[in-house]
Amino acid sequence: MFVGAVAQSPTIRTQRNENNSVDFILENKTRPGTLTVFLTLRDLQNCNTASGTFRYETRYTGTRLLSLRPADDTRGVRYGYSYRFFLGPVDKGPDTAFVYRMPTTVRWPVRVSRGVSVYDRFRKEKKGALGLHFEMEKGDTVYAMRRGTVVEVGIPEREPDAPAVSFTSESPDLLVEQPDGTLAWYICLDGDNVLVEVGDEVLPGTPLALAGSYDGERYKVSVQTFWWESNPDPKERERKPFIRKHFFPRFVTEEGVVCVEKGVYRPVETEELVIREMNRKELKKHRGGKKR
Repeated sequence: MFVGAVAQSPTIRTQRNENNSVDFILENKTRPGTLTVFLTLRDLQNCNTASGTFRYETRYTGTRLLSLRPADDTRGVRYGYSYRFFLGPVDKGPDTAFVYRMPTTVRWPVRVSRGVSVYDRFRKEKKGALGLHFEMEKGDTVYAMRRGTVVEVGIPEREPDAPAVSFTSESPDLLVEQPDGTLAWYICLDGDNVLVEVGDEVLPGTPLALAGSYDGERYKVSVQTFWWESNPDPKERERKPFIRKHFFPRFVTEEGVVCVEKGVYRPVETEELVIREMNRKELKKHRGGKKR
């Protein structure tokens, strides 16, 4: 599964300490990226913390989420608890000032359109989610639009005689969690030529895969960018606690910084675009590599 409720894998372990405090520790987190934890405390006795639901975000297993301390440290804390997990950040919202790199080569112009993706595995409503469609040629590379962590790579099995790059409802795709808590979903890739793995850190211009095809003849990549938000509808919240909120990023092009509509654009990759999200170690390595 992509981003959503987690049925298995991560757990929360409690640890009672010599001073009668109780720690809640996350264990068995194996998927890279952010895990949002909702921890509900109830039936608290001899405790300095009130009952309620607490939210935590972590990227690492072994994280101590909470410590309950006794009001009377000669006696232990009594408590009840439950928890649920969500794969990915919640209620972050996009950095609307951020400028992205187009996911195509910068060697020639690209035709772009907005439209509903026929491949939307999350879709519950009648209308699909709008995405951006970049027309490409066979063998063209799909590139990362900004920094992020690859949190999901979907390469389903196909029939032996099926075309390697044609579109089906199970076409190869990948998901990248970005630093502002948004996600970029790259759809319709060549499953035999995916160039990254789950857990990889990518930067603007990192090759992700070769482009796939919707019909075996025309090649393109579709991209959806979105974040997860708490459902504001109390009637729907129990069934659907989180909803996707889509946005269209701004891209740097020869025409300037644009929020693309339907048309032909010339992508640009500048040094500033590549290095602005690098940490100090990456920046040093990048500059050293350029001198060689």
